[in-house]
Amino acid sequence: MVRRAGRRGEQGDGLATRLLRAPVHRARSGDRSGAGRARRSVRRAAASVTMALALALVAALLATSAATVGAATVGTTSASPQPPTQDPFYVWSGSLSTVPPGTVLRSRAVSVPYLSSVPVTATQLLYRTTNELGQPAVTVTTVLQPVGASPTKLVSWQMFYDALGAQCDPSYEMQGGGGIGGAQEEEQLMTPYLDAGDTVTVPDYEGENLAWLAGQQSGYQTLDGIRATEQWLHMAPATTPVALIGYSGGSVATQWAAEMAPAYAPELHIVGSAAGGVPVDPAHNLTYLEGGNDPSSSSWDGVIPAVLVGTAERGFGVDLTPYLSAYGQEVANQVSDECINSFAGDYPGLTMAQLLKPQYQDFLSVPIFASVVNELTMGTDGTPTSPMFLAVGNADGTGDGVMVAGDVEALAHLYCERGVPVQFDEYNGLSHVLAAVPFEATALSLITAWLAGAPTPDNCTTIGTGNSLAPLAAGTAPPASPAGAASSATATSVEPAGTTSAVDGAVTVTGDGVGAFTVATYPTDVDPELPVPGGSTGQYFDVRTAVGSTFSSLTVDACSAGTGTSLDWWNPAADSGTGAWQPVSTADAAGARCTDATVTNGSSPSLSQPAGTVFAVVVAAPPGQQPPPSPGQ
Repeated sequence: MVRRAGRRGEQGDGLATRLLRAPVHRARSGDRSGAGRARRSVRRAAASVTMALALALVAALLATSAATVGAATVGTTSASPQPPTQDPFYVWSGSLSTVPPGTVLRSRAVSVPYLSSVPVTATQLLYRTTNELGQPAVTVTTVLQPVGASPTKLVSWQMFYDALGAQCDPSYEMQGGGGIGGAQEEEQLMTPYLDAGDTVTVPDYEGENLAWLAGQQSGYQTLDGIRATEQWLHMAPATTPVALIGYSGGSVATQWAAEMAPAYAPELHIVGSAAGGVPVDPAHNLTYLEGGNDPSSSSWDGVIPAVLVGTAERGFGVDLTPYLSAYGQEVANQVSDECINSFAGDYPGLTMAQLLKPQYQDFLSVPIFASVVNELTMGTDGTPTSPMFLAVGNADGTGDGVMVAGDVEALAHLYCERGVPVQFDEYNGLSHVLAAVPFEATALSLITAWLAGAPTPDNCTTIGTGNSLAPLAAGTAPPASPAGAASSATATSVEPAGTTSAVDGAVTVTGDGVGAFTVATYPTDVDPELPVPGGSTGQYFDVRTAVGSTFSSLTVDACSAGTGTSLDWWNPAADSGTGAWQPVSTADAAGARCTDATVTNGSSPSLSQPAGTVFAVVVAAPPGQQPPPSPGQ
């Protein structure tokens, strides 16, 4: 594992001291004066204090439902924990290729000093997970278990650590390490859940490479944090109720986890998800933020270069060097190891055009960036199967200064159309920071009901259509999931030498090259093409590549719940256009109950044909023998 170096935050200081002691950063281009540095320091301090006060208010409101218990937490780490870049606990050098996602690799007991009012045991787990491109990775979750309570209900809490530096990781900050300084407030917000006896798990969902806002990665790593927690505490996945919650940056991990769970972690019993201050469409958010066009958004302009680094570079592996201007490269280097409280207000009036070379200034028309935006637009990678609570402020008629209210409304409307019970709240007159107060209060009420199995209301009948979430024309967008599919997953690769994978239950598809694809699994024994192929195990899935993709190969790896050892594909042109099932020419048994195949330009099917190609897992018959009968024959 390779960690990017990050500054170690102050330790041993009080919260107010850390917030008000605004660091003096190196000069930025365009304003190198001492006065400019002072103004930026004041902006950062003011923003931090505003956030702290808002969270303190909501924590105080929620604390009325929690008893105050003056007991110390249980743990073994020292008062001055090692930063993640220096801590060997975060490093795993062994092979992960055969390790199932969610497997616990290492554990340790820690102290969480900000939770002194609630007696808990705190354990950190290093676990195997998946990155944005579908490759094996590791990260850490911090598990908080109320003393004396049985682990029967689980809350996955996604912090808004919004970071490009490892010193901002929740696992480090919760031990008293210094970064953004928000862990203390968020831990107080967890108090009512812990007091009720709920187990809380807090994942470092940006992963070991700090891929901020890389949506699928944050979803994978949240779901695998739940798996690891349940494994560690011997909780049964099928019967343990799990609720997810996250605000702002934490909403990214929460929403993507809810959306991807049916395909990536179908065994989990997720009962509801609460996401507030949600960045639904990156193109709309970046346009809203840039240039400080609205007074309420001017303190967030530094988010723009950080998004480029976190998503395009670290998430999708884009080499930004050919695209960035000299100033853009300077700014990218400056934010590359910082927390959001260090960069958000540093670049007032910044635009994307200033960061890019002249030929790339209209970044939404650049295919590589448009493809990243299309992959990260919410609502494109599956549908939650449990209730959702979505909320956003609206301070200026467009959004909360960061998030676009019409986008969140559109996502809520989309889920309602797909049959998901959704409560959508829009807080008129409230900024991004202040909207956290009503969100957290409502989320507590809903999550408490979800975990208890009680019904909750939705307002689908009154939710408007919101903004258009259509993909950008300049980019490659993953195809829509076929009708009748039980689950689906998408993947996008933006570099000629890139590799990307999508995981849908027992099926993993990996693409080499540039393009996007969707893999979708049908319900067991539901065959979208008739007749049923001989020897079918009842497992069918679909692979669709986007128009314009230039993959050199697609590798399909299917593990059947039965005894499947080979693959058939439906060739609609066979038998003079009648269609027929045919063996995949490159299919090989990869192991017990698994088979894999590599689709190339010379295989059957070929790369030109997966524009909606249905595959069937079958039992390969020995030479000279008939295959076993299919279900229903």
